[in-house]
Amino acid sequence: MAVVQTAQPAHVRRISIARRTFARFTPLTLLSIGGLLLLVLAGLLADVLAPYSPEAMHYDALLQPPSSRFWFGTDDLGRDIFSRILFGLRNSIVIATAGLVLGTVLGAALGLISAYAGGFVDFVLQRFAEALIALPVLVIAIVMVAILGPSRFNVALAIAIALLSPYIRVVRAVALRILGLPYCEAARALGAGHLRILFRHVLPNCWSPIVALASVNFGVAILAEAGLSFLGLGLPPPAPSLGGMLTGSVQRYFYQAPWMAIFPGLVITAIVLCANLVGDALRDFLDPRSRWRI
Repeated sequence: MAVVQTAQPAHVRRISIARRTFARFTPLTLLSIGGLLLLVLAGLLADVLAPYSPEAMHYDALLQPPSSRFWFGTDDLGRDIFSRILFGLRNSIVIATAGLVLGTVLGAALGLISAYAGGFVDFVLQRFAEALIALPVLVIAIVMVAILGPSRFNVALAIAIALLSPYIRVVRAVALRILGLPYCEAARALGAGHLRILFRHVLPNCWSPIVALASVNFGVAILAEAGLSFLGLGLPPPAPSLGGMLTGSVQRYFYQAPWMAIFPGLVITAIVLCANLVGDALRDFLDPRSRWRI
């Protein structure tokens, strides 16, 4: 007796694909995704979640330990640390994301130009990328902010320049492989313009490594912003920032009020750790050679 197989409905196939996709993620990866989303939402909703203004000073509650009134305690000026962490988290996320997006766009564009132009242009861009990769990200960002001055845009620009190198090199490598394929040669023979070849045939094949790099570099951008703020090169006070909350009077009152440093440090550690774990998982997920659980 013959067995007749019927095709599954479209919505059933979509559910099955979603289940198989989530089955590839380990509990640690799912926990990291949830933690990262929670921290990002907490920062973006700081105006709603914060019980006090980040600059509000409570002179009757200087250096108060964590309590029902001040969940994370207060600093030496009577400012609520929980509120300042929420607003500082938002500033760090916005600046790091802006720097990451700018660095991704510029790096991918330079990588495409390097691969397509070749010759002297390729030589100059590759030496520039090698010079950047020879220095730590934070060192490059410090030099840029020291030259441009501390501000939101300058910090984001410094982070973007510090992150250029991997995008230039990876996108160039992928673009060179794509440009050597027969359909790109056919497009040239048919008279396709330079921009059409780059944006229609080359760039779509570069999205996977670009997204993977961006996901891994998000934690690097957060850490770079916190490092600049810690060194006094980030947002000027009294604007709250996670790195800025670890410097200044915090060191003077550390033994008397350790919560001033503990809670901002824990938040920085949590968001960087979650971002790195999610970035590694996304990189493996986008890699077609990866077949193990992530």
